Amino acid sequence: MALARKDREIGDEHLLLALTTLGGVVAEALADHGVTFDSVDTALSSPAPL
Repeated sequence: MALARKDREIGDEHLLLALTTLGGVVAEALADHGVTFDSVDTALSSPAPL
């Protein structure tokens, strides 16, 4: 995920993105709470709030 986003370091956000793409129980539990690959990617692409 970090390489695809051209990030220099691997952080928690990359792990969260990976969990949303793997499928299975974890991805389903996250999706039940609105956490999907698209929602995380959008949040990471948005400027940080001040």
